[in-house]
Amino acid sequence: MSLIDGYGVLTGTLHRYECDNGRSKNEYYHCNIRVKTRKGLYRCAVDLDSKNQNDGLHWRMIELGKSDMHGLVSLGSGWHYLRSKPESGALDYLRSPELQPIDVCQKADETAGVHEENDDECAPWKYGTSFDVFGDLLQVLEGSVKLLIFGEPFRRGRGVHNIHQNQGDPPDSRWSRENGIWQDGAVAGVRGDGTVRVFLSKFKTQANRTDNRGKPIVS
Repeated sequence: MSLIDGYGVLTGTLHRYECDNGRSKNEYYHCNIRVKTRKGLYRCAVDLDSKNQNDGLHWRMIELGKSDMHGLVSLGSGWHYLRSKPESGALDYLRSPELQPIDVCQKADETAGVHEENDDECAPWKYGTSFDVFGDLLQVLEGSVKLLIFGEPFRRGRGVHNIHQNQGDPPDSRWSRENGIWQDGAVAGVRGDGTVRVFLSKFKTQANRTDNRGKPIVS
């Protein structure tokens, strides 16, 4: 299957953001980004829950330089459905060429308390506390003149969720039915000079290799 209520991108400008506490005062559960569009405000819920594990949530930042993101930057503000195909502008963490790392494998930064995981492709995925995650997400939000939020629309009301990898969940997971390719979530910020920075996130349990249905490949 794939995301039940479809997939797409919300375009607009940052109105405000606030993070709610998770299971403790030292943890965030979600960061709610309020995005202003011509049809009103949308709430975009970015999951920052680390599941009480120091490596439960993984994230990374991608610098695209000047990019129109396959024409999506020029879209009018509001929600836009996207076909789960590369030519639509849809994102796939494992298949989108622009999201593949160009960095050499980076060493873990133990002193900063933020670690970088080196998987088979040497992708610089970080893991740490939800506060660490939010620090990087904030870099995308602040200074942006336009936001593009990729994910699944709310069934009721204006909003977006599943703003993270949406493939590779194991068969015994309750989210495995939502596995699919070319439907990954992200937060992209367009700066005044036209350069784009993208925030990607996934969970420890999600596979780094999937088949053409988004199901995990176990080697």
